[in-house]
Amino acid sequence: MHSFLQRGSKELFTIAIVPIGTVDSAVLEFLRKRLEEIFVKTRCHIVNSLPLPKNFFDARRGQYYSTGILTGLVSVAKEISADRVLGVVEADLYVPRLNFVFGEAQSLGTVALISTHRLKPGFYGNREDNQLLFGRTAKEAVHELGHTMGLSHCSDPKCVMYFSNTITDTDRKGEWFCLSCEKKVERVLGERKI
Repeated sequence: MHSFLQRGSKELFTIAIVPIGTVDSAVLEFLRKRLEEIFVKTRCHIVNSLPLPKNFFDARRGQYYSTGILTGLVSVAKEISADRVLGVVEADLYVPRLNFVFGEAQSLGTVALISTHRLKPGFYGNREDNQLLFGRTAKEAVHELGHTMGLSHCSDPKCVMYFSNTITDTDRKGEWFCLSCEKKVERVLGERKI
């Protein structure tokens, strides 16, 4: 377990969590607290929800176009006072050429997006389990925030930056960066002089 980010920094790194559409408040509150534990000296706050943009819904697929929502979030992020903006939706997301995505982010940008839709045990026919849902949500949030810090996918299946092709991949990996990814994040944050 690594609590490493922002060691020695006097300024707080801020993450704004933006619910898009209806999102379970318990998930949002857990995520706020957990991100503050993982990213030491980080302040997370939940801002007012945004409507889920209907123009990015693909009726044939029954999913929302992730990149479209992310792009809309970029323009909203300019009005939010935070170093990073994390959008959270309950809707199912996709990008072309993939059946679904758990999330998407701007590489070396300020905005990330995650979906809880396929993180819920009920999606797979299992009984609902909030602890499992919360853990999966934290992993995907940290993963996408890692992309905003310039990290690519990691080959270590235990690292949070490992690509989740299935929910099994998400369950196998941890909430933490491996040492190699951790050093990259520390370097990026140090260069930004946050």
